[in-house]
Amino acid sequence: MSFLTRGSSSVLLRRGLYRRPYTTESVTTEQKQVGALRGGLIGFLVGVTFAGSIGYYYLLEEYNHASESLLVSVEELQKSTEKVRDYAQRIETLDRELAKLKKTAASAQQLEESKIQLRKLYDTLNMEHLELKTHIWGLGKCTSVGSKKRSAFSL
Repeated sequence: MSFLTRGSSSVLLRRGLYRRPYTTESVTTEQKQVGALRGGLIGFLVGVTFAGSIGYYYLLEEYNHASESLLVSVEELQKSTEKVRDYAQRIETLDRELAKLKKTAASAQQLEESKIQLRKLYDTLNMEHLELKTHIWGLGKCTSVGSKKRSAFSL
């Protein structure tokens, strides 16, 4: 029977269900006590690590936010630069067209000279017209005097 009890006790020991009714050994487990210095140092290191990781996460988020806003600002600056470039090109085009118009347009002095020449031409034409009228009138008188003489000879 001892064989049966022996086998069953080893199975029970393995399963943790068997207890010895008496023991000669003292069952005391020694726990290492953590000293104040070692516990404080470990706590400090854990706290610094935790605070550092939170700080790093916050710093990383701020960096990403600043990078995104900088990128948006650069894009806005690029758009406004393109607008300014377009305006500058339009101004250059208009300036070239204005220079061409200035070359072809008459100045105020040239207009005044043209007016004076036109008035002189008009006066000259008017004088020639009056002279032509007097000449025709004179010819008309001569013709009428000559036709009277002819009619007198024919009679």
